[in-house]
Amino acid sequence: MNDEYMTYRNPEIPTELQESLLEEQEKAYTLYLDVIVDGTASMYTVFPAVYFATVHFIEELSKYEVYPQLGLTVIRDEAGGEETERIRFDTGYFTEDSAQFLKQLRNLPLYGGGEDGRESVHTAIRHALEKFRGQGRNHAILLFSDAYGSNDRDEYLDCPIGQAIFFTTEAMSEEDFRFAFIHTDGSIDEEASPMFLKLEHILKPLSSEMIDNVVKPLKDLMKGVSIGA
Repeated sequence: MNDEYMTYRNPEIPTELQESLLEEQEKAYTLYLDVIVDGTASMYTVFPAVYFATVHFIEELSKYEVYPQLGLTVIRDEAGGEETERIRFDTGYFTEDSAQFLKQLRNLPLYGGGEDGRESVHTAIRHALEKFRGQGRNHAILLFSDAYGSNDRDEYLDCPIGQAIFFTTEAMSEEDFRFAFIHTDGSIDEEASPMFLKLEHILKPLSSEMIDNVVKPLKDLMKGVSIGA
């Protein structure tokens, strides 16, 4: 337990209860970030850029003293019988060990894919959201895909989160992805859409502006997060 929290112990409150409350406090101020990656064969030439962009984003978050719990979900062609993967780490679906996370990402096998360049993107998003424990402003997803569209359909109003950032094709950005986002005041926007960025941006050196476009919205999710979020 962090020494900073130990200072505020109240001798009148049972130790076990204090430990539980402090654990909840630490969880509430942690960013839970699930990275959803297209694991189909067409990503072969793009994948190194996905990896290095993710490295940059994690490093930049640490400069703001944001050390996320990282999750990894892999888009597969569900319609073609390939099950979406939810990668498990030693600690479960999320890990604070960025080296372990990046090793899993780096070694991800790429294969298969849907017809006409369309993938089971919505299914992967649903599987990713199910990994979060309830709703939370400190929950976010970061998605990379070169698909020209999805071959499934879903909406996510039942799983409010803080942010969704997609690096995709223009065709994918024209699809309707319905999320519910939690604002700093606790209100929920049920007409929210992801932040869409062109996948081609990561194929060249990332500008400081592009990095800020991703990192600052994620960092800002820690503002106004309450205990139990």
